Amino acid sequence: MARQDTTLAGYFVPKGSHILVSRPGIGRNPKTWDEPLIYKPERHLTGDEVMLTEPDMRLVSFGTGRRGCVGTKLGTYMIVTLLGRLLQGFDWTLPPKTGKVELVESKENLFMAKPLLACVEPRLDPNMYPKLRTRLA
Repeated sequence: MARQDTTLAGYFVPKGSHILVSRPGIGRNPKTWDEPLIYKPERHLTGDEVMLTEPDMRLVSFGTGRRGCVGTKLGTYMIVTLLGRLLQGFDWTLPPKTGKVELVESKENLFMAKPLLACVEPRLDPNMYPKLRTRLA
């Protein structure tokens, strides 16, 4: 809440106003991102690190300030580890008779317009998965 009358990015903000941040607006800002409507996950890589938080507020993955997520680092490490395990442990393919994958967002929300379906097969021999072996027997 604004504690006093102020101007923000050329807009007058009267005392007592609340400002809501549009996450989709931040992520699609052409002043911040080169080709913001094109899927480019590499734009979040800085050297060999993935950038999910940064001081310029070009993205707000975990909130910010006092009410930002206290588990940002832990959550990020867990997601990266989980993704690595999924990529290492399984072979991923598209379902049969699947055409080109379209990474198009829905107009109503932040999800994809069409869900991405995938087939998954364990990479290791089934004998390496004792629980799976007993279920298949």
